[in-house]
Amino acid sequence: MVTAAISTVTLMNALGKPMYEMDAASGQQTGVPSEPAAIDLLDVPAAAAAHGFHSFDLSVYHLPSIERSYLSDLRCAFEKAKVELFQLLIDTGDVDTTVPDEQDAGIAHIKRWMDIAVELGARGVRYVPGDSEPTPETIRASGEAFRELFDYAVRCGLRPATENYRSFNLKAEHLLAVLDKSERDYGLVADFGNARGPDKHETLAKIMPRATSIHAWAEVDENGDLISEDFRRCLTIARDSGFDGPIMLQSGYPVDVFERTREVWTRVDEMREEVRAVFGDALGNGA
Repeated sequence: MVTAAISTVTLMNALGKPMYEMDAASGQQTGVPSEPAAIDLLDVPAAAAAHGFHSFDLSVYHLPSIERSYLSDLRCAFEKAKVELFQLLIDTGDVDTTVPDEQDAGIAHIKRWMDIAVELGARGVRYVPGDSEPTPETIRASGEAFRELFDYAVRCGLRPATENYRSFNLKAEHLLAVLDKSERDYGLVADFGNARGPDKHETLAKIMPRATSIHAWAEVDENGDLISEDFRRCLTIARDSGFDGPIMLQSGYPVDVFERTREVWTRVDEMREEVRAVFGDALGNGA
């Protein structure tokens, strides 16, 4: 079912623009929000549900703690609000290297986040190769790593996916080559914002037939108003490709203009109406 959904990226300003990272020595999250937060992450699931959203993506950059007690509290918050944690977005870890020790470290890092995703009760995880230059050798290495990571994720009860995100995966042909090399049935996040540029719609047309979720970014004008023509064109590519899954409403570009001129839930509602205009009755109720 096609549903409108949100993520911690949608609420990043409200969360205080956090950027937490796992410390290699302690294995714990480090960092602090760069601005005062208007909402605590533990309160986000209830807020999402109150605004009619029941599917959610969580970035590891926005998770303040990976202590088991905190993970349990956050999982309970999602379950109590009846909001599905669709994916834990694993934004760190590089597996696109041909140096065995470095790749092993990247694989171990992503597996650690998969274990955390299980504790959170996530349905799936999303990760990408990294930022190396795509070559036949690094594509082969990434595909092999993706095969191992897929099998581990499935053993954990998670649905693995990748995305047109970070340098290695930005071009459709490189992303799809890694998936083909993995010989596994991966999910795929089609990100409108990461496809930006002269080949934006061509890129989306290539990856959308395999997309299992969408990260929807809109272009906005100097007043912060949505440029509906482009946003609807992206959504139409999804609809005409037979897309059937959650559309995470992220924000608009330029981000500072969109978010300065709109309160967060106003922004989200405007984007949801654009999705409704394209998908019509195919957009599920209550999402």
